[in-house]
Amino acid sequence: MGRTYRTIGINLKTMPLGESDRLLSVFSRDRGLLKLVAPHSRGLRSKLGGRVDLFVVNDLFISPGRNLDRILQAETVATYQGLNCHLTILTAAQYLGEVVLYQVHPQQPQPDLFDWLCTTLDQLQGASSRAALALLVRGLCGILRLGGIAPEWYQCYDSGCEIAVPAADTDWRLGFSFARGGVFTIKAEHTAENNYVSGGFSKGDRQLTAGEVRLGQWLALPATQALARDEFLTQAEAYPLSVWLSLERVLRQYLQFHLEQTLRVPPLLDSCFSPVVVSQP
Repeated sequence: MGRTYRTIGINLKTMPLGESDRLLSVFSRDRGLLKLVAPHSRGLRSKLGGRVDLFVVNDLFISPGRNLDRILQAETVATYQGLNCHLTILTAAQYLGEVVLYQVHPQQPQPDLFDWLCTTLDQLQGASSRAALALLVRGLCGILRLGGIAPEWYQCYDSGCEIAVPAADTDWRLGFSFARGGVFTIKAEHTAENNYVSGGFSKGDRQLTAGEVRLGQWLALPATQALARDEFLTQAEAYPLSVWLSLERVLRQYLQFHLEQTLRVPPLLDSCFSPVVVSQP
């Protein structure tokens, strides 16, 4: 058994363990994914108390164990209490947390991803439903970028030609390949009927509208990723809500394809915006 160690981490998943403990999935800034036992944390007199809640960032003092390490002490660094003020905000936060859980691995520090997640959670606090959606989509784009699987929006992967998006929304369409990770000019053999699988998950290609491509290109810009919250949300107003929802579904399918996992939280987002009609492939 090794020596005790210290790390800063955010709780991304929690579940009961035994009669009074909890098992936490913690994303540590310098140690990657940790599975930790929070002893006696379900008791009314627990010293850990709210420190074991979701999305709480703690400075942890940990004792290595034979199978699972145990939390000895925890000092809260951040809580993001504003995530609980609205269902859409909480769902967006849980969506990001689920995706990040699939991206992190034990003993693999990912400080940039840790900082990006914490920054996005902080920006989500107190946001409106529309703002939460925009921040979520930008957050997903950042996760894809940091994971090295961000899609290409500016060049056709097939021909290498630059994509010129029409200024107005028309019948113009562009293909999007999950497997190749980018856009392409639609040819006769690329049709929604031949490549799209009903039910929201596609193993082939997807057709995108001009608005979706334009939004994807804007979000891919480093300058957009670096915008402060208020400036980003002001510029995000230029894109209709239905386009934000459509692009989120594209990114959801893209993530599921590359993670080889069906995400559980995103369908809850659909119920938050159920009256809004989005374009279908």
